[in-house]
Amino acid sequence: MILQTVRRRTAFGKDGPSPGETNLTISTPQSSRTSGAANRRQVGETPEAEAAFRLMSETAHDIRSPLTTIRESIRLVHDGDLGTINDGQKECLAAAIDQCNCLDQMVGEMVQVERLRTGLPRARRSWVSLTSIRQAISETLRPWALPRDIRILWDGADNPNVNVFADASMIRRLVVNLVANAIRVTAEGESVLIRVQSVRDGEAMQWTVVDQGPGISEADLQEISKRQVSLGGGEGLGLTICRQLSALHFSPLQIESRVGTGTAVSFETAAGGPSSVAECWSRWRLQWRNPLRRPMPNDAAAAEDRKVRLARRIRIDNPTSIVILGSEGTQPRFEDRIAAGCVSLGAAMARQAADTFDKLLQTRSRMFDFVYRIDTRHWIWVFDANIGEAEHRLEEIDSIARVQIDNLRVSWSDPQMIPLDQRRTAARLSDLLVRQSLAAAKTRSGDHNQVRLGTAPIASSPVAANRLDEELHRLTERLGIQSAQIQQQAARLRPTR
Repeated sequence: MILQTVRRRTAFGKDGPSPGETNLTISTPQSSRTSGAANRRQVGETPEAEAAFRLMSETAHDIRSPLTTIRESIRLVHDGDLGTINDGQKECLAAAIDQCNCLDQMVGEMVQVERLRTGLPRARRSWVSLTSIRQAISETLRPWALPRDIRILWDGADNPNVNVFADASMIRRLVVNLVANAIRVTAEGESVLIRVQSVRDGEAMQWTVVDQGPGISEADLQEISKRQVSLGGGEGLGLTICRQLSALHFSPLQIESRVGTGTAVSFETAAGGPSSVAECWSRWRLQWRNPLRRPMPNDAAAAEDRKVRLARRIRIDNPTSIVILGSEGTQPRFEDRIAAGCVSLGAAMARQAADTFDKLLQTRSRMFDFVYRIDTRHWIWVFDANIGEAEHRLEEIDSIARVQIDNLRVSWSDPQMIPLDQRRTAARLSDLLVRQSLAAAKTRSGDHNQVRLGTAPIASSPVAANRLDEELHRLTERLGIQSAQIQQQAARLRPTR
C-alpha cells in the first residue's frame, strides 16, 4: 500500500480563528499485476502473515462448535431448566452468556475476514430501500445502545423513494460495526450520529458515523494505516472487515478525527440508477490502476512557510487528521482491462429458478467483479479477466447452474473488453447498463412470444416506465448542471471590452 500525507497548517492569528492543522493520509493500492498466491496477498504482506490469517480462520471454525455448547449449557442453568438459582447466580450467568455472545461475534469475524481477504466475498448487490436498511440497522443496534443509554441519532435515510445499490446484509453489518466502535468510546447518556446525505449530484449517498469520543491522534491514525487494523482491544478485525465491506460497495473507508472532539468514519454507495453504479465502480476500480496522489510541497519552501507561520502564531488548534483506507488482501489480476457481457434466462423459467441463478452468479463473483441485475431474468456481469478467462468462468458458472436448476434456458453474450482509463471505463459501462436496462424494459412491455403456454398475456407494468422516467430525470438534471457550468466558463473566457 502507498502511504502519502498532506499537511495543511494554519494558526490562530489577529484576524481570528482559522481551521486547525489537517493531516491527510491516503492508503491506496499499488498498480501491479499479480497472480496465484501473490494475487491473494496484500502488497507488503509476508507469507507468514498470510499463513497467520489462514490459521486464524481455521481455528475460528474449530472454536465455534464448543463455544455454542458452552453458551447453551449456561443458558439452561440461567433459565432454571436444571434447578432453581438465586438472583445473584442468574446475574452472573447472564454476564457469562453476554461474553459468549461477544466471543461468538469475534469468531464470526475471524471466519469472514479470510473470505474477504482472499477475494471471494459472496456479495449479492441489488437496489435496496434506504428506509429498510435504516430499520434493520436500528433493530440490530438496540441491544448495544440500551445498556448505556446511548442515543442513536439519524440525519437522513428517511426518504422511502431513495434506493442504494448494496448488499443489504453487508451494508447493515458495515454500519453496525462502525456504530458499535463509536459506542465503545462514547460516554454514557451521550449520542452517536448516523448521517446519510446525497453527494456527487445525486450519484451516491455518503454514510457517516460520528461520535463524540476522545478522538484519534495523527500518530495512531498513521499506525492504523500501516498495520491495517485499529488500535485497542477487539476492534482490529472489525476495522479490517469494515474496509473490505466498504470496498464491496465501491468505496474506500475514510476516517477523520480530531483529538478531544471525536471521530467520523464515512463511505459511499451508488444511488442514482445504473449510470451511477458504472460511475462509482469505475472511480473505485481506477484507484487501483492510478493510485491517488497528492503533490508534496518543496522542502525548502515548506520550511520557510512554517517559519513564517511560527513567527505569527499565537496557538494551534488540535489537528484534524484524515486517513483513507482501501481494501486489502487480494489484488486485481488485470490492470488495464475488464471483461463485460450480458446473460438472460428464458421467459419460461420460474421466478424461483431466476433467483437461484442470481445467487449463483453473484456469489461466484470476486472482489473486483460486479453483477447488475437488470430485472428478473436479465443481468450484466463485469469480471476482472481477459477474454479467455472470462469464457472459462462463464462455462464454469453455466455448468454449476445446470446442475442446480432443472431445464435451464440461459443465453450468454460474447464477452467484450473494456479498457481501464479515466476517459472510457465509466462511459462504456454506463452505456452498457443503461442500454440493456432500456432493452429489458421494452421486452417487459408485452411481447406475446415470451408468454408461457396456458398463462394469461403479460400485462404492461408502470414500474419499468417509472424507473426509466426517474433515470431520464436524473440524467436531464445532470446535463442541465453541466450545461450551466459550461456557459459560465464560456462567459468568463469572453474578452471584456
